[in-house]
Amino acid sequence: MSDKTAKWEQILKTKFGFDAFRPGQLEALTALSEEKRVLCILPTGRGKSLLYQFPSLLLPGLTLVISPLLALMRDQVGQLKSRFNIEAAALNSDQELNENEFIRTQAIEGKLKILFISPEQLDHVERFQFIQQLPISLVVIDEAHCISTWGHDFRPSYRQIVTLLKELEPKNPRILGLTATADANCEKDIQQQINAKKVIRESVDRPNLQLSCLKTQTMGEKLTLTEKLLAKTTTLIYCATRENCELVAMHLNQKKIKAVAYHAGLESVEKIAIQKGFLNDDYQAIAATNALGMGIDKPDIRTIIHFDIPGSITAYYQEVGRAGRDHLPSLGILLYDWKDTKIQEYFIQSSQPEKQDFDQVLLTDGLTLTEIKQKTGLHPTRAQLVIAELIEQGFFLKEMKGRSQIYRRQKLSKAPDLSRYDNQMLVKNRELKKMIHYADLQTGCRMKTLRNHLGDTQSSLCTHCDLCKPHNVSYQLTESAAIDAWIQQKPVSIAPMQKAGINEGISLLDGKLRGALFVQFMKERATRETLDPEIFELCKKHLQRDSFAALIPLPSTTWRARLNAATLLADYLKIPLVDMLY
Repeated sequence: MSDKTAKWEQILKTKFGFDAFRPGQLEALTALSEEKRVLCILPTGRGKSLLYQFPSLLLPGLTLVISPLLALMRDQVGQLKSRFNIEAAALNSDQELNENEFIRTQAIEGKLKILFISPEQLDHVERFQFIQQLPISLVVIDEAHCISTWGHDFRPSYRQIVTLLKELEPKNPRILGLTATADANCEKDIQQQINAKKVIRESVDRPNLQLSCLKTQTMGEKLTLTEKLLAKTTTLIYCATRENCELVAMHLNQKKIKAVAYHAGLESVEKIAIQKGFLNDDYQAIAATNALGMGIDKPDIRTIIHFDIPGSITAYYQEVGRAGRDHLPSLGILLYDWKDTKIQEYFIQSSQPEKQDFDQVLLTDGLTLTEIKQKTGLHPTRAQLVIAELIEQGFFLKEMKGRSQIYRRQKLSKAPDLSRYDNQMLVKNRELKKMIHYADLQTGCRMKTLRNHLGDTQSSLCTHCDLCKPHNVSYQLTESAAIDAWIQQKPVSIAPMQKAGINEGISLLDGKLRGALFVQFMKERATRETLDPEIFELCKKHLQRDSFAALIPLPSTTWRARLNAATLLADYLKIPLVDMLY
């Protein structure tokens, strides 16, 4: 053992409370010390956070951690302060302006050892300039696969990281890329992007995880199985949509199970409170999108249920890998209904910008991002993606006008190169096919399949998944029909428009869940002349006779029973029918 290794092991024990480095950690730290630019591909639960926490104690100045995961930031800042007495803070959009300003002051004054930021912070001229002036000794790129168009989750904001690295070259900081998942193409691309001198790759095997897949046919079956599969400690239930998160939590609460939904639609205060409750086991179940769980150090999650099929093997491995980080036996269960792939196909299609999106934005000049969104009518996420791409290709320059950032159109004769999005479409469709293949497996080994897809070519049978060792466990699904009926009759809330003086409303049929009654209505709407009796009964169930002064039907050129339905409801409510909208 070298003197340096002995010294490091002493620091590991006294400062972090660990007796030994985990596989790959010492090699990665040594490479970072000697080579300065390193890419580490380590499995979930292998302690990637230590790879920047540890050197932050040895290096002068500041360690900058760039991560897309706000939940990780909150968790890491709390742990660094309370467990290891390392001064850390985060700059992000979930915090108040004065809080972010205080943290900037701390960073400038040298009172922080680790600063977390989201890549979007680099999109803003003044924030980028602020980061440039910090005494940075180490730049950490977490979820580094996001920098690559070969990665399953490419993000244009990550391209600003490459720009930052070039600007920081005079300071010669160390660079560390971290990810749990990168195939050969993605690995090569990341390595080139950050100019990594060495790549550390460890096996992605998780021998303590018992994987299984249960086939389902209805939402009722899924909810029944979810209830039966809950662990005694907190079970994390991943859902593809916010609506499904709310549905799962509502169903479990009706069954007297303490559950909560977590997704990006919640206010920051709510998300922080739920995350704390999650860490403290205040809930038996949390139904969440992938906004929760990634990067959070909760080692004792025993069961993770995927209520919906994820969009890729990579996403599935990362999410199911939140279970059993304490290396004790844990379960990863996928509930698979082949119809759910339509959700992921929609996500793939909607995430891809189109040529006309770029054409619209190229017609603007000297506007703020908000003004560009308003003028083009693009979804905020789509507008940000298009702007980021056009900036990278030189079609726009960012500059400050007063306190606002505007985008100045540059005169270029060429057209934008959109080939990377063609590549992304291929990558995402390929990844979804791999995930469907995993779900459809009848023979083989689930962990071996995951490892093979993730570039772990030396994989062997796990011996305990539902394919290696069939469990022969059957579940009674007698309640599922009643649950499906409940879903059919459960209205969807329509948020109030307070500025317009419009109160909260409801939608009787949930198009996103695509229940049988909704499908039947959509098939018959252009031909049926009378309102379906079952829908009429639903209307009566949710309407109150004394709540309305008049009934005004909205125009429709495709709903043939519109006037019949309006007449029936007006007669039932004993109010006038005013057909005034055309």
